[in-house]
Amino acid sequence: MYKFTSRVRYSELAPDKKLSLISIINYFQDCCTFEAEDTGVGLKWLNQHRTSWMLTNWQIHILRRPEYCEDIEIITWASGFKFFVGRRSFLIRTLSGGPLVYALSDWAYVNIDKGLPDKNVPGEELEAYGLADPIEKRFSEFGIPEDEKAKILRGKIDISFLHDNSDDSISRPRSIIVSGEHLDTNNHVNNAQYVNFAASVLPADYRTGIFRAEYKMQSKLGDKLYPIVKPTDNGYITVLTDENENVKLVCEFIS
Repeated sequence: MYKFTSRVRYSELAPDKKLSLISIINYFQDCCTFEAEDTGVGLKWLNQHRTSWMLTNWQIHILRRPEYCEDIEIITWASGFKFFVGRRSFLIRTLSGGPLVYALSDWAYVNIDKGLPDKNVPGEELEAYGLADPIEKRFSEFGIPEDEKAKILRGKIDISFLHDNSDDSISRPRSIIVSGEHLDTNNHVNNAQYVNFAASVLPADYRTGIFRAEYKMQSKLGDKLYPIVKPTDNGYITVLTDENENVKLVCEFIS
């Protein structure tokens, strides 16, 4: 288990003076990359092996969004590994231990030269991360209400509406062009920036309680993305496609 502490900054806030969803994702991303660096399997190691861990999906549950200037602790640990997919759990809590946000995620180990999954994860990497029980098996340990287990969603996000030309509730906001500020060290759109694209086409005052994302395809500098928004009974589904209608990202926002 790896952890670090922080204080919620002004630059990390949504308009309601609480930590934004994008900042939550950035904290999770920072936590696991800090762990990689501190255990010797960070960016230099990955570059030498021409590999990368690429996020394939998120499920984030917000119990309470941290407030401006609140001191928080961010925690992560590897909680599963099979073939080329690693599972990772996350938690944000108060310094007194009160749970604020928790998350489940899957990451694919990828050969960046071939752009394909790589099953040959070095033993040093697996040993550096270790394995522990996933967050959903540790609710009592972290003070998370047991009824949260019923809220953990399984299966793919339903995007069958993409083929329903008669659905008047679907909107197609303006397209988005990928610029240099959206890229990460792999020269494709960072996972948090992807979510920012999806969230930017929702009503400005909308706040999610449960968030899911499925990353389908990478996007690079100059790519044009086309958002599609579908209201649901309890939130929104946002899809980002390319000009050929290939799905690149699917997000579900649940109130």
